[in-house]
Amino acid sequence: MQNVNTQKRLAHKRKVQAALQCILNDPAVMPNADCADLVVSVSRIEFGRTVREIFIDVFGRPRAAISQVDEPMHDKYMREARERGEDTYIDLTDMFVFPKLTAVIGAALPKQLQLQYIPMIKRISDIADS
Repeated sequence: MQNVNTQKRLAHKRKVQAALQCILNDPAVMPNADCADLVVSVSRIEFGRTVREIFIDVFGRPRAAISQVDEPMHDKYMREARERGEDTYIDLTDMFVFPKLTAVIGAALPKQLQLQYIPMIKRISDIADS
């Protein structure tokens, strides 16, 4: 039998996971905006020492209609980047490399969940480092 605090934490975890999924698929805030053909899923979420430190594991998969296109997605994104005058595009993995991108997610989360704090978003593989 789980205690009340564990149950509350699990409920909060489910809400955070759903909100993160909405944020990562929202073209207005998504750090993966250059790859809008992807549907991003939050496959796992863990809290650090407090609920303000959130570790996530995400993956992107192509939308069903995209998988039937002849041009590989990487080539498409590179072509679109060159058309914008840029050398490359930001993909899903970049959000973990650049703290500014995870800060975008952290700033959007309080708006979704009406939180009083901005959480730190990190990769689940970084959980051992904390």
